[in-house]
Amino acid sequence: MVSTALQPQEEESEEISLWVAHPDLPALILGLVFALGICWPLVGGGQVFLLDWVIGPHNALLPSSFYGLNGGVTSGLPLSIVVGLLFHLIGSAATWLPIAVFFPIATVSMGRLVGGRQWARLGAATLFAVNPFVFQRLYVGHIALLLGYALLPLVVRSMVRAVDNRGVARLTPVLWMALLTGMSPHFAWVCGVLLLAVVLAHRRRLAALGWAAAVGLCFSPTLAYIFLPQSATSLPVTVGSYDLSAFQTMGDPQVGLFGNVAGLYGFWRTVPGPVLPKNDVSGWFVLLLAVLVVVAVGAVTALRGVQTTSTASSDRDTRRRGGVRLDRRMVASVVVIGAVVGFFLALGSQGPTGPVFRWAYVHVPFFNIMREPEKFSMLLALGYAACFGWGIDRWASSFAPGRRILGVVAVFVVALGLPLAYTPTIFDGLDGQIATSHLPASWTQAEQITGSRTGDLLFFPWHLYLAFPFAEGRVIANPAPSSFTGEVISGNNLELGALYSDSTSSRSAFIQRLITEGGDGGTFGQQIAPLGVQYVALAKTVDWRSYQWLSRQSDLHLVLDTPSLELWENTAYLDLGHRGGESVVRLSPVAYRIPPGQPGWVSVAVPYQPGWSLNGHPARSTPDGVVSVWAGASGGVLRYRPWTFAWAGDVISLVLVLILAVALVIGNARRNQGVRETEPPNSSST
Repeated sequence: MVSTALQPQEEESEEISLWVAHPDLPALILGLVFALGICWPLVGGGQVFLLDWVIGPHNALLPSSFYGLNGGVTSGLPLSIVVGLLFHLIGSAATWLPIAVFFPIATVSMGRLVGGRQWARLGAATLFAVNPFVFQRLYVGHIALLLGYALLPLVVRSMVRAVDNRGVARLTPVLWMALLTGMSPHFAWVCGVLLLAVVLAHRRRLAALGWAAAVGLCFSPTLAYIFLPQSATSLPVTVGSYDLSAFQTMGDPQVGLFGNVAGLYGFWRTVPGPVLPKNDVSGWFVLLLAVLVVVAVGAVTALRGVQTTSTASSDRDTRRRGGVRLDRRMVASVVVIGAVVGFFLALGSQGPTGPVFRWAYVHVPFFNIMREPEKFSMLLALGYAACFGWGIDRWASSFAPGRRILGVVAVFVVALGLPLAYTPTIFDGLDGQIATSHLPASWTQAEQITGSRTGDLLFFPWHLYLAFPFAEGRVIANPAPSSFTGEVISGNNLELGALYSDSTSSRSAFIQRLITEGGDGGTFGQQIAPLGVQYVALAKTVDWRSYQWLSRQSDLHLVLDTPSLELWENTAYLDLGHRGGESVVRLSPVAYRIPPGQPGWVSVAVPYQPGWSLNGHPARSTPDGVVSVWAGASGGVLRYRPWTFAWAGDVISLVLVLILAVALVIGNARRNQGVRETEPPNSSST
């Protein structure tokens, strides 16, 4: 049924050529307004330090994962390199700019997926960009995940178009999937759910299944940069069943687990911080129910294939611009199926599908990266937003012609106001809960003293996450590794209840044992000298007073003492290793020259992990967790062999993506040329 209630409004709207020519412009403006309203406290100097988003002033352009170090974990490497390059180009602005660009990307991509008139696009875009899932992920600094989430609507568009396409165009989703997994590896499974949804929603499921298999087969080699390095070494962490309880989705005291997940809440880390929107909004569940009513109307309308006035107008606009009209019923089926599957997956090992999730976690390769299952809630947010837009569109079409102006005003108020009322505290830096920070002057002083060192800097307190006064007491990842030049050894202990640490590093275990002993013997510097430690720094935060035994060590010389930081020089430090009076020379992060000398075992102050070898002799770990290798009389070069796999994986992934991208560009150009040749001379006129 096609409503004629808004025909005059439609004709007036079509006269606004700016909206017709640039239908994404209102969504773009909306996204920029959101970015300004949310991120303005982050602009103007300083760095943004969040739980998992910490970029210090000496952030390496190429992280250690580029070389396959750190156990061959290279996931997220492409985005890490881009952010590193961005930081070197624009400085501290790189810590907030990716946060700001998330919002216009999210609003525009969702507007494109929903289509229709602007009230539908803007309503969907608002709910997609402003909701509790985005709020919580922004607070903890999962910026890479959010950037991928912002592009999910375009992934759906690509899949729906590609499944019935011909030739190489059928593989367009491979590029989108490679892009998103380059930001966060979790999108391999999120996009996998969407592929499954396309198959289930398609009228010819067998043909769609073959298409999905082809996409999956072509996508897998683009992950070579992730899989190849890990095949030659061992992971730096252990992942087991205890992770499921440590990172499980949280319920709500009033509405339980199901209600919390349905409300796009449930992130596992509830303390310390943040103050969630539902804690500030009385009756938040009533607002959620109001949103869900609109979502339900939109889902039913789209799934039944009901065409509103704005839908028909949008189709004409699409054809006028030479575009391809999306099958809205197909899109609706995909996002609804994705939302339902995403809801149950977000429950993780809990709920009716918990046993299936636990089985997949243990037996399905690579699925254990989803140890924090609430990430699947992004599929629920995607479905909510799209259906919300279609629900707004359906409601707008029901207004009588005599109430057109009042109806349009009411539509826009609900389309924008309801999502904003549901998550109101996202503005002003999450209601003042995130802000920029400046490292203390003492850190700059310590950098000036240690900047030319040849050894490592050992940083205490020994925690992976800790609160700092300069970050307004927020718990953040230790910023020391990116705040000082050279190698920094810092804590990698998670400290999540029974899960104190998941690290497999014997060097970290050795340091933890020394901390427990509290500097017994007074020769701590001598004990850590084999690790290559030249300086020891102690930030005066959290439990720093428990490290006062450092001042009693005879081989540590205090060179800096400020209200926020103490720095000692290790007088027992010699070099990275030596042999016959000559020192081991660092050639690169993955190569060290061993000087000639008497045949025997030589220790090199680099953390041990499988893959180090010299002249065919594999290295082994010393009791303190560094590399020890048998060297002949002529010496040689100690090399980290997994670097070859990391390099090969990077090349394979990049070449495959480039080949597919070029093939798609050429194929698209040929199709466009064919269309132009077959069009009548005046076919573009109206």
